[in-house]
Amino acid sequence: QIRDIFCLSLILSLKSSKKNKIDVLDFGSNHLAYSNIVNKIDCKKFSFNVYDPFYNKEKFLIPFKISFFNDLTLLKKNRWDMVNFGSSIQYLESLDVLENINLTNTKVVSITHTPITLKKSYSEMQTNHKNINQKIYSLKEINKFFLKKNFKLIFKSRNDEKLSAGKNKKDTYLLNLVFSK
Repeated sequence: QIRDIFCLSLILSLKSSKKNKIDVLDFGSNHLAYSNIVNKIDCKKFSFNVYDPFYNKEKFLIPFKISFFNDLTLLKKNRWDMVNFGSSIQYLESLDVLENINLTNTKVVSITHTPITLKKSYSEMQTNHKNINQKIYSLKEINKFFLKKNFKLIFKSRNDEKLSAGKNKKDTYLLNLVFSK
């Protein structure tokens, strides 16, 4: 389901653009997100760029070109047609970090498999990793951030909470969100 939402977001960005090739920023992802994507969409229509602050130039067997980078300045310098956050925003101390991304040309933003609360944002330790703090943002706060950037929430779905690595499950859900301009 998560990779399908990513693929559908890619297709939506392609349909929303006049370009033949879409520049995609995958913020904080890894190579596993691309494991079966070639069987779902025509990857030649997309230029995949993965921002991974921990990237160590490891080689992966992927049947199409993906550029990995860890230079924060490239987030602002480049223009992205589509941005995928996957579940990475839960590891950001503040949504203000997203101000480092040039969203000027961006038509579609996807967030998948991310713990999001319907109440006030809070932090907690993940239960599946030692000493990893995660920030559980409120849906209202995420929506407000993207609304300021002229995005509208066009899709929202819920994943099984049993897959959550968080402790506090009351009013917190694993959500998939797609925003569009």
